[in-house]
Parts: sequence; structure tokens; C-alpha cells
Amino acid sequence: MKSCYDVVIIGAGPAGIAAATALQKKGVTDILLLDRENEAGGVPRHCQHPTFGALVYKRPMKGHVFSEKILEACRNIDVITRATVVAIHQDGFLDISTPQGFKTIQGHRVILATGARETPRHPRCISGLRPLGVLTVGALQQFVYLTKQRPCNQPVIIGTDLVSFSALWTLRNAGIKCVAMIEENHRVTAYRPSEIFAKLLGVKIHKSTRLESIHGLERVEAITVKDKNNDLTTIACDAVIFSGEFVGENTLIKNSHLAYTPDTGCPIVDQYGRCSDNIYYAAGNMTHPADMGDQCYLEGLKIGQAVADSFLIDSIPTENKVMVHHGENIRFTVPSCFTLENTKHVDLNIRVSKAISGTIQICADDVVIHEKRGSFLPHRKISIKNVNLSHLDKMTQEIQIKIV
Repeated sequence: MKSCYDVVIIGAGPAGIAAATALQKKGVTDILLLDRENEAGGVPRHCQHPTFGALVYKRPMKGHVFSEKILEACRNIDVITRATVVAIHQDGFLDISTPQGFKTIQGHRVILATGARETPRHPRCISGLRPLGVLTVGALQQFVYLTKQRPCNQPVIIGTDLVSFSALWTLRNAGIKCVAMIEENHRVTAYRPSEIFAKLLGVKIHKSTRLESIHGLERVEAITVKDKNNDLTTIACDAVIFSGEFVGENTLIKNSHLAYTPDTGCPIVDQYGRCSDNIYYAAGNMTHPADMGDQCYLEGLKIGQAVADSFLIDSIPTENKVMVHHGENIRFTVPSCFTLENTKHVDLNIRVSKAISGTIQICADDVVIHEKRGSFLPHRKISIKNVNLSHLDKMTQEIQIKIV
């Protein structure tokens, strides 16, 4: 490992790999790609459901195949695994922990692509003891696909988003029968046809039902759930798999000099992925937990191109950033600010905090400049494309996004 690189990328998942690939294609080759795991490839590496590749390669493929293909595109890049960045500083200095010891290196540009993680039991405030058998979907997939272990025999899954159904797929492949799925809302978070998959596997989905407590001394033995009528039911099981409720892996951001949004911890980035310190960029699910691997890869390509362009003097404006403010029922927007100079059209990635129908209005200084009507669900990506900012005055103070 050298002490200085043109670009250091933290995180070797789809977004980080794509950024490295784009940089390489633009002629930037002095790149270091870091990852704390044993191998590069990110979450898709331990996913064997065929929901990857449709956007990038125009055909579906399993996650580990997708990881191998995107890594092949940047095979000439230096990749160091089992390397954890523990602190980031001004001027691109990074403190890194490796099996060989601590080291400080510098990147003339640094791309943060640390991904997202599921919310485990503790932040969800679920009562009970701490027996074996409580895990997340990510841990389940690593048990089954990477270490070839069978972590349970009769699990329940908490949540019904797309990742929850990928857990069903993993359990099926391992020959494990899921006992039930538990969903707090009146409908599944994923697309409704996903329920057919659960039905075919004989798995009951308990809607409008909340997990109250987990029972078992050494190993999970049962759970108690409460339905909308406040009736309590005990379900025998030997594992509880928490899924979804992703949050960005933003620990580095919160302990750094970079500006971030207090309620999500996500770094404030403009349409180029650029943070409040122009040396640092952010890409992928750390800014919008949690999009699909293909979407993160395509975004990583754009960020990589922007970083390559930033080495050209005055290629990307650095002044006149306008903050995006969002109203009630909107959880976050990405980008969270815009650089208006030389900007014509931009895309937005939005999440709502609850199921809601209405019109999303994008306003500049209280004038509506774009609208999108529809029904929106939490944890579901809302993509708004080609918002025209070209006519905005350079004195524009802020952009507001609200649902009416």
C-alpha cells in the first residue's frame, strides 16, 4: 500500500466497483479500492436470488455472478480487503486498520461507498433475553452461501420488503421451512405479487401484527406477536430473522468534518455526489438505503465519471450550492443540495416515511417547477427524472420538496 493515491474508494460493493471502473475508463488509474470484508463484491456476493443484472447487463443473474462480472471490469485496480477505514480527515487523509497494523494514507479524491445495513433487534426495542438464533437477512445469507451452514430449522421473518422475500428464497435453497412472516402494516412492503411466493411455500404472512417479545434462554424457542385487535399470539420457532429498515453505514461521516443530515446521518451531497468537502464524494446506498445492486452500480459509474472530471480545472463548478429542504412525510432526498451553475436537468431519489398518495411538488423559492402524482410507499424508491433547473436564477436560495 502506497501512502498517496489519486483516488481512494472506501467500499468494494457495486457502487465502489463501478466508480473504479468509470475512473479507469476516463484515464485515472492510480486508484486504491478498500473493503473491510475478506473479498470484494459487496452484498451481492452472498445473494443467490436472480434479481441482479437486469439493468446493467440486460439479463437477470444471481448476485454472486453479478459481483464476479463487475469485478472483472476493473481487474487492473488495486484492491485491498480486510482493511477498515476508522477515520477520515481534511485533505483526504484516511486512518486505516489492516491485519498488518494501522496506516495513514491520502487520496487526492476519496469516494465513500460504505453501503447500508439492516436494523438489528436492539434499535427496534424488542424485549426478551438474548438467545442464539436472532439474526439479520445479511447474516443468514452469509451462513447459507458463504460458510455453507444451516443456522436454523424453523425461523420467522420480521418484515415483508423485497429483502424479506429474498430471505425466503435463501431458506428455501437451504431446505429450511419458514414458519411465518410478520408485518406491522396492513399490506406487504414489497410489491403485492411477492405474496404469491410466500403462499406457494406455505408461509403465512401476519399483517397488521407487531413482534412483542422473543422467548428462549440459550436458543430462540418462540415469539409473541400482537395483532391490530391487541390479541397476543405465541409462535414456536428457533430463529428470528430481522429484515429491511435499512440505514446508511455512515459512522465515518458522523465522526468527521463532513456535513450530514441529522435525522438520517447521510452525507449532504450534490448532483455530482460531492460532499461538503470537495475532496470527498459519496455513492450508493450510504446516501439512499437501500436501492438494488444494479441501481447502485449505475450511480457509481456516474460518480466515478464526475470524480475523473474534477481533476480537470474548472470542469465542475464548486460554488452556489442550493440546499434541498423537504416537507412532512418525506424521509430523505438525494441529492440533498444542487450546484446550479452549468446545470440543466437533474434526477432525484426520494423516500417517504409512510404510505401516502398525493402529488410531489418540487419548488424553487415557492414556485412549482416539477410535479409527480402517485401513491408512494416507505422503503420504496421514488425516482424523479429530468427536473429542469436551467431557468433558475443563480440567486435561488433553496429548493423545497413537499407532498400535497
